Amino acid sequence: MSGTAPKGQRTIVILGLPNTGKSQLFGRLTGAYSLTANYPRTTIEEKRVTCRINQESFEVIDTPELHCLYIHSEEELVVRDLLYRERPDILIQVINATQLKQSLTLTSDLLDLGIPLVVCLNVMDEAKKKGMRISSRSLEEKLGVPVVETIATEGSGIRELRQALGRARPGNCFGRYGETVEKSISDLALALDKTVPYPRKTAALLLLGDPFIRDFVMAGTPDHARDLLDSRILAERRNMDGKITHDFLDLRNSWVDEIAAAVLRKSAPVEHSFAERFAHLSRHPVYGIPILILFLALVFFMVVYVAEFVESGFQIFVANPVIGLVSKLLPAGFWHDFLVGQYGLVTLGIFNALGTVLPILATFFLVLSFFEDIGYITNLCVLTRRVFSKLGLSGKSITSLILSFGCKTVATLSTRGLTSFKEKFIANFLIAFAIPCGTKLALLIAVLGRIGLIAFVITFGALILCFFGVGLVLNKILKEDAVTDFIQELPTARLPNLRALLVKAGYRIAWFLKESIPIYILAAAAIFVLDRTGVLNGVATVFAPVAVGWLGLPRDVVDVLLLCFAQNGAGAGHLLKTRVISGLYTPNQIIVSAVLVTTFIPCVAHLGVLRKEMGAKAAAVMIVCIMLSALVLSGIVHHVVAFLLGGR
Repeated sequence: MSGTAPKGQRTIVILGLPNTGKSQLFGRLTGAYSLTANYPRTTIEEKRVTCRINQESFEVIDTPELHCLYIHSEEELVVRDLLYRERPDILIQVINATQLKQSLTLTSDLLDLGIPLVVCLNVMDEAKKKGMRISSRSLEEKLGVPVVETIATEGSGIRELRQALGRARPGNCFGRYGETVEKSISDLALALDKTVPYPRKTAALLLLGDPFIRDFVMAGTPDHARDLLDSRILAERRNMDGKITHDFLDLRNSWVDEIAAAVLRKSAPVEHSFAERFAHLSRHPVYGIPILILFLALVFFMVVYVAEFVESGFQIFVANPVIGLVSKLLPAGFWHDFLVGQYGLVTLGIFNALGTVLPILATFFLVLSFFEDIGYITNLCVLTRRVFSKLGLSGKSITSLILSFGCKTVATLSTRGLTSFKEKFIANFLIAFAIPCGTKLALLIAVLGRIGLIAFVITFGALILCFFGVGLVLNKILKEDAVTDFIQELPTARLPNLRALLVKAGYRIAWFLKESIPIYILAAAAIFVLDRTGVLNGVATVFAPVAVGWLGLPRDVVDVLLLCFAQNGAGAGHLLKTRVISGLYTPNQIIVSAVLVTTFIPCVAHLGVLRKEMGAKAAAVMIVCIMLSALVLSGIVHHVVAFLLGGR
């Protein structure tokens, strides 16, 4: 959600480094649930909620990660633009107490803005386990702003935070540069247009050579004054000759060290917990592999057996009685087929979503939430970093790849922080082509699980080989450009909270019901119309030489592909229900269908985001290459499996 606060309504912006607990705090403060996870970059775009705090109406905004106001990526630029565009009334900086010194770098920038600030020392329990004792009272005196201790996962300190918002105030500026630098900043600040906010900080960023601030300043400067201001900036930067950068870093580092020395005391850490030892093993190059296999086995068991039990119950106690009742009330014909026929609104639309897809997704979401909350996702990034580097991918893009197992749309949005077009293209190509999103992954596991573990191994073995093969080719043929620097920040390993797991899984299920059921119904109606008008049969006839001759599939696989284009789960669920459970497809055809459904084409929502992030031309080239590659790969899998299984 985006926009600006209504006139007269005050605004609170929540900021912080990655994985500090911003979204958890946002949820606790506003009462609105925000998806959280124990790894960085969970929040990709700003979120806004209007609520009452201390008997006053506020718009509270949760933001993506921010390290400092000197911007290094488009992700951070979104946050700084928000500060400049909306000039919030109060800032809440969420600090992971275990990363105090790193967070104080951002604090120094926020103090320079002169906006009322509240500092929230989060995860204080984890800091104590690591032997860190932070005096919040001393920190408050040093910064000149309220400091509150919280444990957002448990809701501890939220009442105190609400009270502290009434005492928010501008803090103590972190220091002054040398006389020459200060004069340049002051002179340039006076030369800026009166509409430019935070003139002192803006002038300092201009002198530091921030790559984005100049465009912002020029956009708000009258045409006749732009050339003069531009000349002034260049002249002042030449006069500095890099001196401001040296002075700025020296001053800020000294300030951070001074604050940390005054408020932080370290003692011997509490003995490492089982969770922390397990996290270390899970990213170990040797022990990490069997742990990964163990987790994959857990996913397979839960999705295939637990979800199948729930799905069978739904079919027996809900779907069959409803279909039987409708069949009694409506004779065979148009309305019967429209509601409960092969492409009926109830059977293909509602029951496909609720009876086939939802039990599988609910189970998968619970397991995924477990992986997120124990911090396994980031450790998996570290485990796979060396392998993925061969594909031209840095740690930052690996995070995006792993995010795509939840939602490809979110994963594609997260690649906007990659400064290298080559790396961004490779990451988005692999996300769109060889990685199934959470909905599709869960359903494919259920589909393949019906015919045995060997089908799962063959299918995902083919996808993995294709993933690395395509990545190696793209890394070889694409021209090298900027390199994306990335340091992976490891979150503290935690034992999961059962209530938090259930709430998160429930949130995702509610999102699925809200967003997907209308699409399932519309897709069913569209397929029904295409079938009735003969268009579906015509498309199947045109596609038949490829489907039957090359892929070894029945010509009616077209309906599965069309449903996947509308919504990933709709097509995969239809494949499971009408082809696999009913026994219409052979094991070979099921494996080939699974590969084709995964690789052939992204859903509509993902296509829209892909075009936005990569540009129309690059996205079009990518989609054409993906479709052709999917057909080639699926055909190869068909012929190899036919040879191995003897045509079954």
